[in-house]
Amino acid sequence: MPEESGLNVSIPSSAAALFFATLPTGQTEERVFVLPLSGDGKVLAKPVLVSVGHGKDSAAVEAGEIFREALKAGAEEIIVAHNHPSGNLAPSKADVAATAKLHEAAKLLDVPLLDHLILGRKPDGSPDFVSLAEAGMQMME
Repeated sequence: MPEESGLNVSIPSSAAALFFATLPTGQTEERVFVLPLSGDGKVLAKPVLVSVGHGKDSAAVEAGEIFREALKAGAEEIIVAHNHPSGNLAPSKADVAATAKLHEAAKLLDVPLLDHLILGRKPDGSPDFVSLAEAGMQMME
């Protein structure tokens, strides 16, 4: 088991730290990850890379691939993250739409989506993120 296994990610910053540990510095393509969690919020495995954009194209946030990887890891809950190489952490319309689709799939599969994080870097290179759950977007019912 990875050393992250058993860690509880009850606050978005602890989940963001796991995603940043997986995301290479200086990344120029968007990457989408899923973090599989137990029913009590404990990490089951390292974040799993599920999609990579090409050039300026954004990475696809495909519910099928995200939940396939999550279920392979035995997830009972998930957190999804993707990076914005530009550093602009404002959620795009596509980000909001993808999160809504993931939320619907999560309800159907009974695997709650706890959060969707957008990862970026401040001008000084330090990690920064936005939690769509903290921003008020509904993740689970």
